[in-house]
Amino acid sequence: MAIRHYHHHYHFSYLTSKKRHFTSLLIVISIITLILLTILHFLSPLTSINIKQLSWETITFATLNTLYRLLVSYVLSVILSIPIALLITKSERSEKFLLPIADVLQSIPVLAFFPVVVVFFIKFNALETAVIFILFLAMLWNLIFSMIGGLKTIPRDITDAATIFNIKGLRKLRYITIPAIFPYIITGSLLAWAQGWSLLIVAEALHSYIPNGQAANDPLGLGSLLVNSFYNGQNAVFIASLIVMIVIIALINFFIWQKLLHLAERFKFD
Repeated sequence: MAIRHYHHHYHFSYLTSKKRHFTSLLIVISIITLILLTILHFLSPLTSINIKQLSWETITFATLNTLYRLLVSYVLSVILSIPIALLITKSERSEKFLLPIADVLQSIPVLAFFPVVVVFFIKFNALETAVIFILFLAMLWNLIFSMIGGLKTIPRDITDAATIFNIKGLRKLRYITIPAIFPYIITGSLLAWAQGWSLLIVAEALHSYIPNGQAANDPLGLGSLLVNSFYNGQNAVFIASLIVMIVIIALINFFIWQKLLHLAERFKFD
């Protein structure tokens, strides 16, 4: 009996170590990707939309700008959603009070905030920040509620063991919480990116919310290319932008999300 218990303990420790190292590697890759996209974004010679002449350079930088905004919004939403989910599920009392509030907030359409957001950020000439902020709001709630569901699936004996061995704070977050809810982070991330892509077309077409706004006010991106090319009857630009967006979504879904969803099955408790 003692031998079986020892074997089970070793196996669990081994899996936990693999999960921990994988999540650390994933974080490092995400940071490197974000840094590269940020550099390319700020070095871009094209910052505002111009659909009079379509070129591959325009499509390329529009794609990089869009991916930069989506990734920044996603990273911010992940960073904020973890402490919010932990706070909501901290106790039955906090859950009973905070969960209905979160449910009401996530039910409010994100676009209801958009005119206020644009008016606020336009005063500081920070339209890029306005796009990222609205995408961040769109992604946030998918992650929060997915993580809440994940936190509730952690077995009681795991949390009891953490208490017995005095594992708490950042150690508990790194060694237990994040590896345990990894499958739910991936599921929430998939939904969050889908929501971000859906809202991108509106978020990048800022001129609709700016008094006397023009297409030149829109930051260059696939969303703004789609909206403005359709409005101006630029069919070639519209079709090219649409094809590129579909291809990018398909590639990200196949090479990233499907692989992570498959891998996340190994992180679930039996």
